[in-house]
Amino acid sequence: MKNKIKKLLKNKRFLIFLFLCIVFIVILIFLIKLFFPGSGSNYGNRLDGIEKIKFTEKNQKSVTDFIKENEKVESAKMLIHGKIINVIFDVKKDTSIDDAKAIAASSLEKFSKEVKGFYDIEFMITKKKEEGEKVEITKEDGTTSTEEKKLFPIMGYKNSNREDIVW
Repeated sequence: MKNKIKKLLKNKRFLIFLFLCIVFIVILIFLIKLFFPGSGSNYGNRLDGIEKIKFTEKNQKSVTDFIKENEKVESAKMLIHGKIINVIFDVKKDTSIDDAKAIAASSLEKFSKEVKGFYDIEFMITKKKEEGEKVEITKEDGTTSTEEKKLFPIMGYKNSNREDIVW
């Protein structure tokens, strides 16, 4: 009888040990999945359908070349991050804000309807050789000082659901 009891206890110890190992492994797997969720996309599902919209390097180059052809533009480049297209260009010293905005607006014609309907487009316009205008500023204590006010850089944004650029 004592041998049978010892045998059962030994068997149960093994079964208890096996059960605890399985529980430990399940908890470990759960914690790993909780703290290390996986190697999914940084953008989640926001980029679903991006492969259907064709915006090749040739199309991108045609937009930047169109902008560079304007005599008021010194340089232009385009960067794409997910669903956002950044169009960055530098204008010459004698270019006004209205002219710069007009260049950006006219460049929208070079984007296909599908691209404009899927991507958000940001325009960043700089003027490296800008000379700011002198402005007199009156402080709270009544003293005045002159500061240089620059108008550039300016930014415009076109949402995929809209047709116009918001400045």
